[in-house]
Amino acid sequence: MSSFEHVLHKHTLSFIQEGYEIFICVGCKKPISGPFYSCPHCIFYLHYECARLERQIQHFFHPCPLFLILDSDTCNACFMEVSGFSYCCLTCYFTMHVECALKPTISSESDEGLIQHFTHWHPLSLIDLNIFYDKPCCAICEKPCSTNSTYGCSSCNFFLHNSCKVTIPRSINHSFHPCALNLLTYPNYTCNGCNRDCSGLTYSCGKCRFKLDIRCGLLPTVETRGADMIQNIMHPHPLARLGNKDVDNTRFGVGHRCRACGENDLDHGFSCSISCDFFIHTSCAELPKDIHHPFHLQHPLSLTYLPLQLHGADCSSCNKPLDGFLLAYRCDWCNFNLHKDCAEFKPSFKYGNYLHALTLCDKRPSLFHCTVCNKRVNQNFLRCFVCGIDIHVFCLPSAPKTITHKCHIDCLSLTQSPLEFELNRLEDADNSDDEFYCDVCEEKREKKDSVYYCAECKFIAEVGCVISELVPSYNTPEEQNGVTSRAISKDEDDSAIETRLAELNNEIIELSAKSKPLIQEREPLNIEIMLLNEKQLQLQGRLQEIEMELWQIIRITDNLEVKRFLCKHQPKHRITEDMFSTEASTSGGLSLSAEQARHMEDESKVQNS
Repeated sequence: MSSFEHVLHKHTLSFIQEGYEIFICVGCKKPISGPFYSCPHCIFYLHYECARLERQIQHFFHPCPLFLILDSDTCNACFMEVSGFSYCCLTCYFTMHVECALKPTISSESDEGLIQHFTHWHPLSLIDLNIFYDKPCCAICEKPCSTNSTYGCSSCNFFLHNSCKVTIPRSINHSFHPCALNLLTYPNYTCNGCNRDCSGLTYSCGKCRFKLDIRCGLLPTVETRGADMIQNIMHPHPLARLGNKDVDNTRFGVGHRCRACGENDLDHGFSCSISCDFFIHTSCAELPKDIHHPFHLQHPLSLTYLPLQLHGADCSSCNKPLDGFLLAYRCDWCNFNLHKDCAEFKPSFKYGNYLHALTLCDKRPSLFHCTVCNKRVNQNFLRCFVCGIDIHVFCLPSAPKTITHKCHIDCLSLTQSPLEFELNRLEDADNSDDEFYCDVCEEKREKKDSVYYCAECKFIAEVGCVISELVPSYNTPEEQNGVTSRAISKDEDDSAIETRLAELNNEIIELSAKSKPLIQEREPLNIEIMLLNEKQLQLQGRLQEIEMELWQIIRITDNLEVKRFLCKHQPKHRITEDMFSTEASTSGGLSLSAEQARHMEDESKVQNS
């Protein structure tokens, strides 16, 4: 074939029958010998075999297709540097030498007992452990290989228990990451579970650059009920269930607290299996790593420990100080922090003509004032963090004026506090030293906050104890277990909220449907962009070569101008090749440049005329 179009080069390549060893193949970086392809416009040479490499292959060592590219990287099979052509997964950033990718594979067990396994790119054979002084360790479970049912590659010092070889999954779904994780090999990486620097096998999401080592990837998570040892995003080390005989839990006394909620109830939970002073309840261990919160729509919030300089800073929701000992949800970009409890967003409620993201703040001190009554809000109030407004629950227009509740047999009516029978004198109404209590929880209540009151029985219930009647979508733990109550009069705004939520859900579904074809269209464009970047690098290199050749041509031309001048104006002397090979010099010993030679030639022409 006299001409050839190659996918990694923009010009047509010409076929040449015999090669020259001074030419280097772009694909394999070896001298050219035998037939090859050449670009007449560029310094681009390819062996006949290199030019005929397949554009796309499927290899047992990687689950995704591999594409032929021209780049420099590290081979994920042999961990050696790659220069020239290589096969690369454009999604996982997984690269293999052409030689490694095209190495013959074994489709099934051969007579010699060789097998091909996706954990290693070489064939594996049964190993005689008697030849080893120290027993090798399995690459998966990291335990010594003590039985004869061990497969391995002695040249790479890679060994597998037969049981581990059979049970190791090729891909997993892990609670640490939303995407599926594939078992791959990387020369160097940092585990996103325990932050340990590792090399070799890893469960990886190439698109997100997320990696877990084998230990973190295969350890059960808190969702695995009954597991004695788990891996959790809260702590880099494996966590052992309290009561596990293999872990010393006696170091956790009364003074130890859960690192998420701060309580010191140690009846159930997990502790660090090594030596860290770390304990977390089972329910707290199920907290998500990242959340999208309506209080901070710009970025997701991550569950983390606050930097040392932020210990004691205020929560962006309740304005109470953050405990540096506890985990909190944080956005590093905006310095936005939320307590774990504050991050548990309550449903939205309509106020006025707009749907505000009002969330219930219960028993949290505040320095703000109610937007409706302009009185200070102390506890059991609603806050919209987007608009910055605060409203007493009983000031909400939809709050009923009369309710029935399980706490009292008679109806309760909204009444200003304090009540006359609670005061010794009416003048004491403004006395801040008096204490007033709720008949439901029997705890101290805010003196001037409105209450629900039964005049016949003189029964007083603070707003927080009957909150489910004022905010219908908020239920107390007792009501979640089946105890219910009803409101006698209430402005029904829930229907408008549900309608709006349904509209938003429909919009989200429509946008998701539109995004799917765009995502499919994006993948080939990414491949094309990568190829264009490679061509740009090639053009830049070719431009530098042209500049160098042009500079050399100009220099040679200048020397030839000098020689021509000397040859023209010194006819009586024999001009030898030695004279031409040396620079002409003036009587003063200075070199004669091409410009000076042309100047002297012009003067000679004038004199002759």
